[in-house]
Amino acid sequence: MTSTGPTDSGARSVLILGGTSDIGVAIAEALLRDRSGPVVIAARDASRSEPVADRLRAAGATEARFVHFDAGDAQRAAPAVAEAAAILGTIDVAIVAFGIFASNEQLRDDLDAALQMVEVNLMGGIAVGEALMEQFRGQAAGTIVAISSRVADTSRDRGWIQGTAKVYLASKTGFDVYYQGLGAELAEAGARVLVVRPPGVNTTLIENHESFHEPWEVAEEVLAALAEGKIDLTISTRQEREFRERLQARSLPRKVRDRIVHDVKRIIRKLC
Repeated sequence: MTSTGPTDSGARSVLILGGTSDIGVAIAEALLRDRSGPVVIAARDASRSEPVADRLRAAGATEARFVHFDAGDAQRAAPAVAEAAAILGTIDVAIVAFGIFASNEQLRDDLDAALQMVEVNLMGGIAVGEALMEQFRGQAAGTIVAISSRVADTSRDRGWIQGTAKVYLASKTGFDVYYQGLGAELAEAGARVLVVRPPGVNTTLIENHESFHEPWEVAEEVLAALAEGKIDLTISTRQEREFRERLQARSLPRKVRDRIVHDVKRIIRKLC
């Protein structure tokens, strides 16, 4: 895999913002198995971070430290990033992987809950991004992996917005657009942003679904995208992938036919 940050000692330092996120931890594990290094787990609950630290050490973390961070408190973002940088020295990869979800029905007549979701998903994401921007400009290197959502691609699907989760969609779409813009700014400083849009993912917070991805599957696609230098990754659903594979299987005879026609034409040209 290609480097995603400065590596004077060959190690890779990782900061997980939303440190107990199943997706964030899976990505950190994959990064550490590729190249070990220290990790900072930025989260609200120190006790919940302890098993995460054990998992990351097993994956190759040379050190796993906790920093208090609450995505619902925008003023806490800059101090948390500064504390993590003081521990790590240089932040090679920062994984922004926090967020909350509620449906239209769950938010009915509950303005406080709706605004809290916007505060966490959007305002928290922006506060973290601004703090990371200053850090990465100073380093002139580094990578942010920003976990958005496939719902950010549904902004024109009026039925989905009305029927499911309009506030969540608004918050994640804003998050997505912000990190795309941040990536354009940081590219000038030698750093980059990878915006990741996973579909449904099985985590400890939701019921398992056969059609959903597992966190480790998302992590594998993220590592491949980093290796290819991508700045944008929209992960296909299982149904989309299966449909594409069926189309490819059906088109195989046509591909063979086209190849035969091409070879025959080439032979005829030589004979003539």
